[in-house]
Amino acid sequence: MIITNTYQSIEIGTLEAFSSKRLEALALGFQKPPKTAENTLSGRMRPHCVFIEDLGPVIVKPYFRGGILRHINRRAYLKAGKPRSVAEFEMLCLVRTIGVNAPEPVAYAFQKKHAVFYHAWLAMMEIPGAIMLGELSRTDPSRARLLLPELEKQINLLWNYGVLHVDLHPGNVLVDDEDRVYIIDFDKAKTGVADRAGLAEYYVNRWQRAVAKHGLPDFLNDIKAG
Repeated sequence: MIITNTYQSIEIGTLEAFSSKRLEALALGFQKPPKTAENTLSGRMRPHCVFIEDLGPVIVKPYFRGGILRHINRRAYLKAGKPRSVAEFEMLCLVRTIGVNAPEPVAYAFQKKHAVFYHAWLAMMEIPGAIMLGELSRTDPSRARLLLPELEKQINLLWNYGVLHVDLHPGNVLVDDEDRVYIIDFDKAKTGVADRAGLAEYYVNRWQRAVAKHGLPDFLNDIKAG
């Protein structure tokens, strides 16, 4: 059950009751100015970290537009259907229940802007010592290679339950300090995909295109789905 709060005109949804101090800390995190990502593999904008009382470090992800529309308005989304942050929050809850290693969701948030637009954020628990698999494949290829079987298990969980992660690539896979593999960025993900063969093909093709585009080691292509 999701508990909703309104704090400083921001609607915040959580899985447990949050104190005013926690809500304030989250709101301050949402108001931090975004920074450009260090490389294209990690996306357009860089999430930032805030400390929440009794929770610890929390990653805040602001939502930004891509494509042509980013030149018109990067932050504002049209209020049509479920806000992006709400949908990804719910998807994280779902995939974690089927055994996928995904970030633990803390809160979703959105703030109405004018009559028909909103800004959105997602808060997740920080993954200790997280490093992108793409980066690890360059700095420590032997370690990265050993993690591929576990990653394949994670991808096959998504495949088995008909979950489409629309942007699965080595920048959206994190490795923690105990070599656990996490899949991140479930924005726009979908469930109920019946065409399993097509889903497996999509995952492999999307992954291999990213490996080639970013000049990553060829051994990363040793991933299968289905």
